[in-house]
Amino acid sequence: MGAARAIFTQAAFSLKQSLMYRRAISIGDAVPRMDFNATVHSVFRSAMNLRLARGSKLLTLVASSEADLPQGIRVDTPDNFSFEIFHAGEQANCRDGILRLGLLTVELLGARCWKCDLPALQADLTNPAVSTSWRRAWQTLNERQILSNAEIVAEDLFCLDETIRAGVPRKAGEAVRNLVESARQLNLPDASPVRALIGLGAGLTPSGDDLLVGYLAGLWCSVLDISERVQFVASLGKAVIRFSRQTNDISRTYLYHAARGQVSSRLAELAGTICHGENSDRLAVTFESAMQIGHTSGMDSVTGLLHGLATWSNPAPYL
Repeated sequence: MGAARAIFTQAAFSLKQSLMYRRAISIGDAVPRMDFNATVHSVFRSAMNLRLARGSKLLTLVASSEADLPQGIRVDTPDNFSFEIFHAGEQANCRDGILRLGLLTVELLGARCWKCDLPALQADLTNPAVSTSWRRAWQTLNERQILSNAEIVAEDLFCLDETIRAGVPRKAGEAVRNLVESARQLNLPDASPVRALIGLGAGLTPSGDDLLVGYLAGLWCSVLDISERVQFVASLGKAVIRFSRQTNDISRTYLYHAARGQVSSRLAELAGTICHGENSDRLAVTFESAMQIGHTSGMDSVTGLLHGLATWSNPAPYL
């Protein structure tokens, strides 16, 4: 027993030693470039959220294997790394480009900046290659959701059949149909669909929130420099931010950035693959990468993305 404890202690010490100095691989555009103080908000194996002392927004430290995030600092972590050696309430500070938290020191200087440009993708589903790419993603998504008995199935959101399960699936479908109709009319008469989706469902990031993040991303990809579309998405984003207090801090952070056209690198890369009409292995790779986020968050975000990309198509290929 004593020997086993000694081995465990040595392993823990070695891990902490390896953490003493790491470099940031990438830094999201929303991460402050000035000095800041923060407190650990929540800790997971491959991610840790910090609450800024000024403004109360969240930053997210993620392991090297995770996606780039608008609010993220992706750290060059060793294999088998876990942030779970830290605890909520611990203090962190950043001075002159050096982030310190307990034994962990992260050099931010020299890290590349992550910022996506979704409007530049100019999604055009009238292009046969883009439409084919979208359809393949749509088919694969629905097959995966049905196979995994997911609560939300993308094609069911537009189904008015009473066989659709009550609760989250039915509420999500009604809200998404209303959002799509509002977007096609370029008019957001009220924010009831947004209110209905935010906080809908269980999980760290509820399904309704993930749907909205993906939907906003899809719309931003499809504005095509048309001022009425840009104005609609901006108005929708303001409504999302206004009602985001209905959900938790972490999910609210993703909604806040999606409203401004900023999402994770995995979702942005899938959007880019579809908008470029890629139908090779690249589509399969980016699709799988986007789907792997959380338990159902990936599936729900991709569902929203595909609906958003198709909203302003004439006609939308899934209706």
